Amino acid sequence: MSQHYSEADLLETYYTQPGESLPVMMHLADCTDCAARYDRLDLKIRSLADEPHHAPEEFWKRQRTSIMRKIETRRRVPVFARFAAAAMLALVIGGTISWPLVQRPEAPATEPVVVTDDPWESEPLQAYQPLVEWESWVESEGGQS
Repeated sequence: MSQHYSEADLLETYYTQPGESLPVMMHLADCTDCAARYDRLDLKIRSLADEPHHAPEEFWKRQRTSIMRKIETRRRVPVFARFAAAAMLALVIGGTISWPLVQRPEAPATEPVVVTDDPWESEPLQAYQPLVEWESWVESEGGQS
């Protein structure tokens, strides 16, 4: 007589494809003990599948309570806090974007401009002095124009 299969082996055979379970099925055809165990296993699996599984009422009460707590927690956050958080985010993003635009490089150092009472004697016009003889209408300290 050959070796008998365990319930785990029979369960594995129950869920395998027909071609893969051929050696076990051939053994079941010859061995009445293993065939009887296989039939009991088949009956047990079918009865579990037919029987509806209902969770106890306490389980559903705990689920409802847990869900309602989470809903209440979300409602507790004031609307003002949400708007404040959104405004803060907008300020941070706006500041990050506009900060490089506000910072300007320092102007290069230039020679100081000499300010005189007579506008015709200004530095920009000095370059044109050889070309044009400026006539000043502002009296100079010496009294001559």
